[in-house]
Amino acid sequence: MTGSNGKLSGVSRGGTLSRGLIFFLAACTILACNAPFVVGQNATPNPQTTLYVPNDTTSPSVPQVVIEAPGSGTQAVLQRPFTVRVHATDSLGITRVEMRESGRMVVSLPSPEPNPDLVALMQYLPTSVGPVTLEVVAYRQSVASSPVSIKVEVVGSEAQLSNPNSLDPTSGVAAGIICTARVNVSGLAFRNGPATNYRILDKLPVGEVLTVIGRNADLSWYQVKRTGGAIGWVNGGYTSAEGDCTKAPEVTPAP
Repeated sequence: MTGSNGKLSGVSRGGTLSRGLIFFLAACTILACNAPFVVGQNATPNPQTTLYVPNDTTSPSVPQVVIEAPGSGTQAVLQRPFTVRVHATDSLGITRVEMRESGRMVVSLPSPEPNPDLVALMQYLPTSVGPVTLEVVAYRQSVASSPVSIKVEVVGSEAQLSNPNSLDPTSGVAAGIICTARVNVSGLAFRNGPATNYRILDKLPVGEVLTVIGRNADLSWYQVKRTGGAIGWVNGGYTSAEGDCTKAPEVTPAP
């Protein structure tokens, strides 16, 4: 304001400038308090601040393994090598596969180099008679797959196999009981070959259950094993089959 006294006007102008400076400093203080906090190298973050850490999407998955053969329920012969075919995969490469017998490691097979798609034949030697569980685990260095397993019945000799004709001499694997046949008529002829011209070994009672261990080409005759171990042939038309008898091996007897 301009008055007749110049000094009074100068004081008024100085007071206006002082008030403006106070307002400016107050505004700067407010802005500084509300400004985002930047964490520097030597700064301490606000304990109430949540720091987001993204998931590590670069970590590979664990190895995968399957047992391709044989199937669970197969049989093996004591002290005769038994071969298990496994297939293991991993994006960075399988380095080894291990086999365990009822929890005890019996075979460890390393890969010559990390292999993303490894197929291996693992040979197991049965040392005791009875049922065993074979478990396979694949590894990428120390990273292990989930275990896969099959159940195997170990018998003392080939004569004790449920299906001796199915024994593969290379792998040592024999199919277990594929199917059974129940006798539907009393006095069914138990013969030494798949035709009526073969000699009769015995007559079977109605209701007896036989283990099918072989068949002829058209499934009209079954090669069977009785509970006591006797092996012969019966006319399939007089029996009721349980299971898939088409998987029994085709057998051609001596004339």
